[in-house]
This record gives sequence, structure tokens and C-alpha cells, in this order.
Amino acid sequence: MTVLKKVLLRLCWAAEAAAHFRPRLTQMVSWCIMALSKTGWLIQVGTGEGKSCTVAMFAAFRAMREEKVDIMTSSSVLAERDFKDWQKFYDILNISVSCNTNKQDPGSLKQCYKSQVVYGTAHKFAGDWLSQRFERVDIFGQRTFQCAIVDEVDSLMLDKGNHMVYISSDMPALQHLNPLLAFIWATANQYRKIGTETIVGRKYPFLQVLLESITNGEDIDEFTILQMAEDTGILAKDSVKDLRKNLNLLTEKTASITVNQLAKFYQTVEKRFPSCQFALHCMNNDGAIEELNKGSQKDTDGRRRVPLLLINGGFCQFIHSNKESMLSTAEAEIKRALHFTPCELSKDDITCNVPGFLSNLVDSKLKVWIENAFKAQAMAIGKEYIKEKHGIVPVDYSSTGVVENFMTLSDGLQQFLEMKHESKLSDMTAITNYMSSVGLFLKYGSQIFGVSGTLGQQAEIETLQKIYGVKTCQIPTFKRRKLFEVEGVIVDDEKEWIEKICDVVTAQTNPAPYRAQRTALVICETINRAMIVHHALRNKVSNKKLYVSNNMDNSEIFTELQAGDVIVATNLAGRGTDLQVSDQIKTAGGLFVVQTFLPENARVEAQAFGRTARQGSPGSAQLIVCANHLPEPLKLLALLVELLSLLENLTNSMSLFQHAFVEQFRWYQKSHRDDKLKWLRLTLLHILTKTVDSGVKMVKDARDRFAAERLTSFLECDIPNIKKKEELFDQYLHIRDGLYKSSCNKPADSLVSALNETWGMWLLTNLNEKDSIEALKSKLEGDMKRARQKLGQRESPSSNLHHYTAFGNELRKTRHLAESIKMYTKAIQEDHCWAAIAYYNRAFASLGQEKHQDRSCIDQALTDLLNALESVEFYHAQIQVTDTYSTQKIKGSCCDAITRFDKHMRVRYEVLNSLKRNMIEAIKKLKKARDTGGDVKKPFEASPAHQ
Repeated sequence: MTVLKKVLLRLCWAAEAAAHFRPRLTQMVSWCIMALSKTGWLIQVGTGEGKSCTVAMFAAFRAMREEKVDIMTSSSVLAERDFKDWQKFYDILNISVSCNTNKQDPGSLKQCYKSQVVYGTAHKFAGDWLSQRFERVDIFGQRTFQCAIVDEVDSLMLDKGNHMVYISSDMPALQHLNPLLAFIWATANQYRKIGTETIVGRKYPFLQVLLESITNGEDIDEFTILQMAEDTGILAKDSVKDLRKNLNLLTEKTASITVNQLAKFYQTVEKRFPSCQFALHCMNNDGAIEELNKGSQKDTDGRRRVPLLLINGGFCQFIHSNKESMLSTAEAEIKRALHFTPCELSKDDITCNVPGFLSNLVDSKLKVWIENAFKAQAMAIGKEYIKEKHGIVPVDYSSTGVVENFMTLSDGLQQFLEMKHESKLSDMTAITNYMSSVGLFLKYGSQIFGVSGTLGQQAEIETLQKIYGVKTCQIPTFKRRKLFEVEGVIVDDEKEWIEKICDVVTAQTNPAPYRAQRTALVICETINRAMIVHHALRNKVSNKKLYVSNNMDNSEIFTELQAGDVIVATNLAGRGTDLQVSDQIKTAGGLFVVQTFLPENARVEAQAFGRTARQGSPGSAQLIVCANHLPEPLKLLALLVELLSLLENLTNSMSLFQHAFVEQFRWYQKSHRDDKLKWLRLTLLHILTKTVDSGVKMVKDARDRFAAERLTSFLECDIPNIKKKEELFDQYLHIRDGLYKSSCNKPADSLVSALNETWGMWLLTNLNEKDSIEALKSKLEGDMKRARQKLGQRESPSSNLHHYTAFGNELRKTRHLAESIKMYTKAIQEDHCWAAIAYYNRAFASLGQEKHQDRSCIDQALTDLLNALESVEFYHAQIQVTDTYSTQKIKGSCCDAITRFDKHMRVRYEVLNSLKRNMIEAIKKLKKARDTGGDVKKPFEASPAHQ
């Protein structure tokens, strides 16, 4: 104990010398709890109580014991700030320290991890471990997972516990999915919502709808239906005769058909073909949908009537009453346009052609991709993501507000957003490596220590204890907290919400008879809303600052705030942000915080309010929420509370209260059937059986119950699935290690790439949450064993022609031309449609292996080049599909300027055109050599292409 006292005294002396203050008793108590323990602790220390000092002192203590210490926080902004603030402290103690967030190249990272203490973000530590273990880049050296100190531990372990970090793997074969993704995007853009419930799809000619609907077994072709249309008078006389000659005239012939005429024709069809029954609708002058043929809802066979919206010009749209119907119809449309190669190449219509070796992936993921296309439509720039120069970047708007620069969205969502904003289109990636936040922390075993200003309520603390096996405690504040929380308000609409925020901010930042001017921090949920509030304050506040992105220079935010200053920010200004205010402001009441939305849990709310009333200084805060910004169930709850309050003012009859709530609740049950209904029922029951409380408190209580349910799901569902994926990845790494050992740690790049790709595809198509880990590991072991055996024989585990092309390229480089020709031939046999490079390189290799080429050799090379040219045209057609369907803009997005997407497509076209020119030139040389009887020494001016 005497030794420990001396260590603490030395640490306090170093902290005072570096930071110019002596650690307080609460900081020393927190340090002692961790220093005296052999296992991990999670400690709640009040916001503003100097967590970073406690963290630095404990890290130094462990470093003095010759241990490596990793300090993780929730954002790079906080990591870099704490590293700079405490660097002098470590220098005084002769402890090496570094920060990993601003380093990318292996050399600087390796030097960084030689330090005894490393600051950084959890995702950077995880990413660097993946570089070490998966990419086999020496970064960590001899460093192991010895001690982790987690700042803002609740954010990293709970809010981001299931976040996955992965290193993007180069998998060129997935470029073949771009046309399909573009077609999915174009299909999703054909759907629109009319009113609150009704969804309509793309426009179809009435002829196409009827052809697909008639199922009575009769042999009906399009001209039979068109003749009926002519006989009933909706088509002019002799129209069918013209259409038999040219069916493309249909749109012209039907242009004059009105909705009423089309409705009568459908009724005629129903009489002739009883199996076809339609619920016909039109749109009235007010934009509402009306039914035209109200009648029996089912035919004699009990078949449901197909709902259609009729449009002038002979067109109609299917009507969908729910999301499932819409997704099902969209999937059917997409499957009709989807073809797997090898197949006969159609020149009639633009279709989506995908290599057959990707068929299993498409079958397993198509529904997810379609759902994400619709999700991308609903996502808003400035909320879930922003658009930077380098592309689309996600934003963690609900928790930290951080712009996540090195993160991409998965399952096509990234690509759909790129199409939405006409950015450069990235290729989809198959995840071949990953590390979750939970998996990273568990690598430290019992040596996980953490601090936070908000460990949360009992349910959250118990969740942390169950997952990580650590103890928790709460340290009292050094001084009594002087926070005055103004009663929160919920306003009806956005206009009133903005006015209320402006009124509160101006009232606080203007002097009053009893105080001087104060300064205010306004925290908004999204970048968009922060910009709106900032604009609304333009003529009301003279000195405004905007803090919405960690990609900007925000140094001005962290200067000492003066009277009248206002910061409008996102959650970026919440967790971990230390705002300095002048003594004049403290005298006037301190910083005033306005939280303009209801966070998804009480911890994020407490973090926002924790920006004020720090270290015994005064401060106040208020919640101002717009009801329209709340999730649907909470929005309804806010309205019900408002109704209850109104009724309470009118009468004291409890039966009237109950009747009103029951009616509103029944309405909600009819119109919304989702997982939120259960907890809303409990909340309403609470309202009907308890004394009426404020609307804000009721909504917060409901929010907290919902958060508790999410925690239960996280513990019971997410955590087991995360651990399952981690075990599978660990098993794959051991399997792949065998490949390295069998080749003296120098396997061919093509073999490693093919095995990684096989694993990535296996994960996408085989991972089922319902399967036991034992069954999955057994299947993985067997499948990877077969894959390795095939690769050992230079065969593709997934029948991927590009694997054979890569094998052939490696053999050709080492002048094994005969073997390379065999590989190129296998690629062509797998799928000739995409074998342009295989044809091209086979021609080159076959000419190269003969010193004197005879006519048959040249003829074979010519045939290969002509086939290569045809395959390049096929590639060109598929790029055109991507180009055509990606740029079908959604409503409101229009731009005549050349976009990054346009430039990207031009480059793709130019690469193919360059290859075509090269091939054409080679063909000319070969023909000349054949006709003159000479040899072909250099048939290609450029180096052969590599896949």
C-alpha cells in the first residue's frame, strides 16, 4: 500500500505540473478503485468531473507496470483532444504515448503501437487489428491486448456494441452486380405514395396487365385483347391491323383513351374472362383516389380483385395497400429483367445480365437489396448521411453526431445513395473480415476498465455486467451540481417549434433585470435541423457558431464563450465536449442548453445537459420537442396526452377520459400493426390508470421502456449473433493460415484472393441466425476444405471464370504459356459472355509459345480476338444498363451539370473503347501476317490486359 501511495503522489504531481491543477478527491478515488482491482471496473463519473485526468493517471499506472494500454473513446475528435491535452503529463513520467486516429500508412502505425499508451477510437483499433491479422501487415509488432480503458463506455459498449468494422476487400467480380443494382434503383423510383396509405407502382399499358391477369387456361395473345378493345370502341377502326405490322404503335393508338373508357373495357374483359376481377380506381381533381366499380369484392372462385389505378392514355398502375405487397411486386418486376449467364445474348431489350456464379448470392440477397433501395429513397442528406467531395459518408446522428469518414453502408445501401446523388458509383463489397466493438473489448478479457458520465439506468448497467463480466460503481460529484432544468415542452408543428427555440434562446442571451447576458448551446438531432435553427436565429442573435461536422475547422467552438454567444450544433457538441465559459457568464447563470429533440435514450439526453453546470458552476437546460419529429407511436402518445389534458380541463369525468383514449387506441390498432404496438399498449394503460402527468414526462417514460426493450433484444439476439460471426471468422482465419503454412507463407495472390472471396460469398449465402454455431462451423470447415482442394488443383471453388483468368495471368507472367492457355480455356468454358480478357490473353499466349506461327495458329488467335471483341460489346451493354437506370432521378433531384457519376461512366466506357481499339489493331496485324505468310512478333502494342 505504501508503494501505491507513492505512485499516486507521483501521478498527482505530474498531473499538476502538466495540467496546472491538482487531481480532486473524486478523481483519486476513481483511480484507487481501478488500481486496487485485479479485474475490470466501469465507473460513472459525473460530466465535467475530469474523466480524462482519471483515465490518464490510470493508464500511466499500468504503463509503469510495463503493460501496454489502449485508451478508446467514441470519436476521433475526443481521442485527439485528450492525447494532446495529456501528452506533457506522459512526457514528465517518461511514458511513450501516441494517437492512432491520424495515421494510415503501416510504418507510422507500427511506430504508434510501439508506444506504451495509445489513444484512439474503438473502430480504429479494430481496423488496425484486422490489418494485422487478416491482411498480414505487421502493425502491432509484439503488442497484445493487455489493458483497455474505455472513455464514454456506455456509447461504445451499448450504442455501438453491434457496430462492425471491416476492411474493404478487392473483389472485382462484384462489379457485375452494378447493372442489377441500377435496375433495382430504377424500379424503386417507379413507386410513389398517394395520401397516407396507398402506394402505386410503375405505369403499364392495359394490354400488359390483362395478358398477365388472364388465367382461365385459354390461349389468348395480345391481338385477341386488342381486337376486343377495337370492337368495344376504345381503339379506332383498323388499329389492330396496324398494330400487327408494328406493335410499337400501341402508345400512339391508345393516347386518346380516357379513364372512363378504360374502366368500361375492363368490365367487358371481366365478363368474358371471369377469372379476371379488378378493383378499378381513378384520381379525382383533389388528388384523392376513388373507386370506380364498387361491387362484390370477390368473384365466384373467391379470388380477390386486383386493385388498379387507371390513367388517361390507356395506362394503369397496380395499387398496393402495404409495404409487403409493394416489395413483392417490385421483386417480380426485377426477376423478369434478370438473366444469369452463360446464355444467348439478346439484342432486343436492355436486360440485366449477371454471371451464373453469382446466382446464389443474388437469390439470397435480392430481397434485402430491394428493401434498401426503398430505404435509400427515404434517407435524408444532412440526417443519416452527408455528401463530401469523396462521396457519400454516414453520420451517427442519433448518438454522437460524428461524420464517419471511413465507414460505408452495406447491402447495396451505399450504392443506392450514390445513384441518388449521382456520385461516383462504388462496387459492392463482400465482407471477408470484421471485428465488432463487443468482440474487440472481449479480447482484453478481465482487463476492461471504463468511465462515463452516464452508465445509464439499472437495465443498462445490468446489460454491461452480463456481457463483459465487470463490476460497476458510481462516484459522487466533487461539488453539488447546480443544474436547473426548465420544464420541457412538446409543441405541435415545426413552425411553432422554431419560434419557441428562438424565443427561449433570445430570452437567455439578452440581459434581464436580475442578470446579465448568458450564452446558449442549441443541440439539434440532425445537420438539416441545425441549419434551419441557425438560419432562424440570423436576425435575432449577433454571434452564432455552427458545429455540425468533424470535417470542418471547429477550433472557434472551443475558445472561451462570451456573453451573447450561441452555438447551434448536433450531438457532436454533446458527449465529451467541454465548453469553456467566462466568469461573467457563470455569474449570470452559466451556459443554457436547449435540447431540441427527444434522444432515443436517457443517457444521450443526460450527456447533452451535462455540457452545463459542470464542476459546481451554475447552468440550466430545457427540452423543446416538436411532436411531428417524434417516432409515430410517441407522436400519437403526445397527442393523446394533449387530448387528456384538454378533457381534464373540460370535465372531471374519468369515464370520458377512458372513452377518448380507447377510441384513439383502437384507431391506432387498425392503422398500425407493428412491434411498437405492445409497448404503446402498456404506456396507454399507464396513462389511463395513473394520475395525469406532464406530456414530456409521459413521452420520456415511454421512450425509456422502449429503450429497455431494445437492450433486451441486444442482449438476447444481437450479442449471440455477434459472437457467432466472430467465431466463424476466427475459424476461417485458422483455415487460411493452413494455406500460408502449406506454401511457406508465400501463397500465390490469386489463391489467397479466391479463398477470401469464397469465404465472403459463403458468409453472405450460408449465415443463418437460426442455425447453431456448431452446425455452421462444421459446414464452414467442410466447404473451405473442398475450396482449398480445388484451389490446389487450380480450380475455382465457385466456378468463377475470373479465378481462371487470374491463374492464367500468373502462369503467363512466369512464361508457363501452355498451362496459362489451359486456364484461359477453362475461363471461357465457364462463361464465354464475360470472357473478354480470357479470349484476349489466350490469343496472346498461343502466339507467344510458337516461334513460327502457322496459319492455323493465327486463325485461332483471330477467332479468340473476335470473340473477345464480342464479349467487350457485352460489357459495354451492361455499363449502358447501369448508366441508363442509375440516372433515373427521383422527384426533386435534377441537375444538368456533368456529375461525378457521369465522369465515372465515361471512364468506364473509355477503358472498354481503349481495349476495343487495341483488339482491332491486333486483328489487323494478324490478318496481314496471315495473308503475307509472315510471323507475328508483337501482335499487341500495349501490354495484355489483366482481369
